[in-house]
Amino acid sequence: MQQERLARIAISLILALFVAVSFAYSVVNPLHEATDELRHYRFVRYVATERALPVQTVEGCRTQAHHPPLYYVGAALLTAWIDTGRPVCYAPPQNPFWAYRYWEVGVDNKNQYLHGADEAWPWHGEALAAHLARALNVLIGAGVVWLTWAIARAIWPKRPFLAVGSAAFVAFNPMFAYMAGAINNDIIAAFSGAAITLGCVRLLRDERGLSRRWGLILGALLGLALLSKFNLLAMALTLETAVTWVAWRKKQWRRWWETNIALALAATAVSGWWFVRNLLLYGEPTGVERLTELWGVRNPTESWGVAIFELPYVWTSLWGRFGYGQIPLPQVIYDGLWWFSLFALAGLALPLLRRRRELQEAGFPLALLALNVALFFAVIFNYLLISPAGPMGRFFFPAQPSLAILLFFGLSQWGELIGNQVPMVKRQLLLAVLANLAMLALSLVALFGYLAPAYARPPAFSDAELPNRVDAQFDGFVRLRGYAVAPTAVSPGGYIDIKLYWEVNGRPPGNFLLFIHLQDNVGMVAQRDTHPGLGNFPSSLWQPGDRFVESIRLYLPETAYAPAQATLRMGLYAPVEGYRLGITAADGAGLGDAFELEQVAILPLPGDYANTQNQNFNNEIRLVGYEYDRRILAAGEPLRLRLYWQALMDSPPDYDIEVALRQPPGEAWHQVWGMAARPPRPTSQWRAGEFVVTEHMLETAVAPGDYLVHVALVDAASRKAQNIVGEGGYWIDDHLLLARVKIISGEYRE
Repeated sequence: MQQERLARIAISLILALFVAVSFAYSVVNPLHEATDELRHYRFVRYVATERALPVQTVEGCRTQAHHPPLYYVGAALLTAWIDTGRPVCYAPPQNPFWAYRYWEVGVDNKNQYLHGADEAWPWHGEALAAHLARALNVLIGAGVVWLTWAIARAIWPKRPFLAVGSAAFVAFNPMFAYMAGAINNDIIAAFSGAAITLGCVRLLRDERGLSRRWGLILGALLGLALLSKFNLLAMALTLETAVTWVAWRKKQWRRWWETNIALALAATAVSGWWFVRNLLLYGEPTGVERLTELWGVRNPTESWGVAIFELPYVWTSLWGRFGYGQIPLPQVIYDGLWWFSLFALAGLALPLLRRRRELQEAGFPLALLALNVALFFAVIFNYLLISPAGPMGRFFFPAQPSLAILLFFGLSQWGELIGNQVPMVKRQLLLAVLANLAMLALSLVALFGYLAPAYARPPAFSDAELPNRVDAQFDGFVRLRGYAVAPTAVSPGGYIDIKLYWEVNGRPPGNFLLFIHLQDNVGMVAQRDTHPGLGNFPSSLWQPGDRFVESIRLYLPETAYAPAQATLRMGLYAPVEGYRLGITAADGAGLGDAFELEQVAILPLPGDYANTQNQNFNNEIRLVGYEYDRRILAAGEPLRLRLYWQALMDSPPDYDIEVALRQPPGEAWHQVWGMAARPPRPTSQWRAGEFVVTEHMLETAVAPGDYLVHVALVDAASRKAQNIVGEGGYWIDDHLLLARVKIISGEYRE
């Protein structure tokens, strides 16, 4: 009785903490920043305003209309009374620089949209409707946590702390808490999956076995699941496995037929109308064909390599990769969770080795949970094969309760092996407390350490903090009070950290963008453009008296030419009209439209070749350096380019080397010399580790201006350009852009 009482207190506390944590994620996360939340929200508003379900169409806006309606109808009923003052297809202002270096942990332009005062507390209009829809998901998420606890209680009625520990891996999974605090149908899909799993486990524990009643219950649960998300059709196999196992154990084959007929009738009665509607609208019952027409599709026979490549992303996004994946956690967290999960799951083998009675008590229910895990891994992998939007761990949420129970049970087996001198109940209680505390800490670290900073306004400053004091006025409404630049000597591939200390004098007439330019005597070396506050504090939100520190990092491309001397400048400009704000000193003297910060030395990287590189083409050939005979030349004079290569394997495929001039990004492509050239010795004759030098002459009979030099490795037979592979195994691009050269009219003299 004391164990029961403690277990109920524990699950009540876990549920309360989950609601608090998930609600905190909802408050911290700006509107529509979660994956596809804007389209999910539009579905809710369409139902609320039109009193009908949206239809998939190429016209109008995207509304996730392919999804079944259960969550959306509930959210619409909850928010229908709110006048948002905006049409269903309203699109918030976008941040054009969002997802800058999206793979990095950090705070640089992680917001997809620009957020205004209309989202602030107290909520009203759209903000109120969105947060109420989110609150509904928080409650549904709490239901998933409770169902996880209930499944484990049904498996081990006399071991309540196994249920308490299992709940931790759902309640305080950062990604689950985050998605529960956003608008989507993945949480109700998790709820439906958990409800079916609980129904199956209780059927296995029913001494009477199969009955029509069980068929109706399980069929209704399956019908509701199919109205939650279509991929839950996979759980029909879970249901049928449980029903068939009971029929076999109890020799109830006649009842097997009765139960299955009742199950099918109940599922059809609950969800059949949805499939009939799809058939009438799209010509097939699922609507998937129309979905692929609108959203694109992969050829499964050609996607196996891509699907396998995307599996690590699925793992990271199962535990915590926020937004559209551009707010990751440190890799050490993902690695730690991976090794912990392997360790915990390995504990499942211990009862087999020790022939413990746990397998007699829970053997088949645990096998059913393992089936759920395998099923939804298969669902995700199949989705990876057919859809470019597939690598999302949230698609695994219907099996998350099953995985959570397996993890904690496996962990408890290690606990029993290690601490036999401690009573079993105390060991399980201690493990349950530790698991909940550890996962709660992880969830809070993810929330306050990574998600909140990604959307935070820049910090304020005091006069005592000002470095390099200046007084540069930008069109009278904002002035630069100080700045810091470090380092002032950097190599290609490195970066410069810049801090700008701004003080607002007046309300700007709109949004202005910040630019940072690093230029040498030839042209642009590196540049950054961003809304102030790294996207989180656009100038339309500025108020007189605001003071803030802009911290921005400028990366030099790996192909930057060295050695060189460059000038670092900054300024503000209007994004549409393109004009720059004028700058004046405190005495009214004009300073132009770009403020000079520092002189920066670009230093060469160490290596045996000029402009050392590490450009890995398809894991077969590496570009290790390059050099020009000159960087400024008169139009019509040839440019001599020397490329230094290293073979990474014996006898690579036969490649041509394509070299051309190209105008900078934002301007039209201009290929001067497009003929790919064979190297002096075919690449198929190169040997692993061998260094090869190729020389190329580029014609420059072009208009004066700055040009980049394009280099690609092209398959001699298929003419396909090969991808450059990053150190993490990801593809970067199928060509390389080397440093700029300047073409001038007339003769150039040093």
